[in-house]
Amino acid sequence: MHKLFYVLRQTKLLLGESKKIAFISILFLIIGMLTLGSTYIIGQKLFETSFTLEKKVNITVFFKINSSQDDVTNAVSAIQMIDGVKSIDVKTSEEAKQDFLTLFPQYKDFLDSLKNNPIPYTATITLSELNSGDRIQDIIRSLPVVDTVIFSGETAKKLKNLVTIIWSLFIAILVVVIAEFAFTIQSSTSFLVDFRKNEIRILKLVGADTAFIELPFIFIASLMSLVAWIISIFALVRVNTWSNAIVQELLPFSAAVTNIKLNILFVSLLIISLIVSVLGSLGPLRRNF
Repeated sequence: MHKLFYVLRQTKLLLGESKKIAFISILFLIIGMLTLGSTYIIGQKLFETSFTLEKKVNITVFFKINSSQDDVTNAVSAIQMIDGVKSIDVKTSEEAKQDFLTLFPQYKDFLDSLKNNPIPYTATITLSELNSGDRIQDIIRSLPVVDTVIFSGETAKKLKNLVTIIWSLFIAILVVVIAEFAFTIQSSTSFLVDFRKNEIRILKLVGADTAFIELPFIFIASLMSLVAWIISIFALVRVNTWSNAIVQELLPFSAAVTNIKLNILFVSLLIISLIVSVLGSLGPLRRNF
């Protein structure tokens, strides 16, 4: 029991002697955690948003205005046979007109004044996989009754590339942050060892084991990481709220995902910081002892 009291007393003395070092170390640890956490939050939201957006990617077909119902039915049957087509939703001219007026009610009087409905048959095609979109689009475009084909897959592909870049950036930041954590802990531990050199020599002369001498320094490093982690939690909760606007600005026409599991992020940051703190403090301790 007396060994435990001694370790706690040494930890308290170290804290009293190293307030400035501890403050600077905690500040650098917070910066690293915020950088890593913010990148993860934005990347995860973009990833989940792109996943939901990819499900909504489809091909819209506008048939020629003079196409008969039989022509459209035959064309739809041909499209349905194309490999990669999941489903087709066909709207008649009148149904397409009503959908148009729902979006743009200000044009109702203008459309009603026309003798013929200018809006053609339309079809919305859902794909079984995004990669087949360009091929299917070319096949549909070759049909004689088809006027215009619109494929929104290019946006989804660009989004996937953006998410890939962000996750690559996250991995790079993870490596840099771990290195920064290790450097910060090693530097602060080296300073603390210098403060207590005389007492460490005395303990070694009386036969104290290495673990007994090292424990106060490991406790200090872990405590600094814990304080930085607690402060970072409150900051990252605010970042999570602010990041919604960033995701919405990057993807203005999508239903952005605004809720992610922050608990996983917080636990991961705590585990990483504690492991790096223990291992990082052992480096200068073993060199001196």
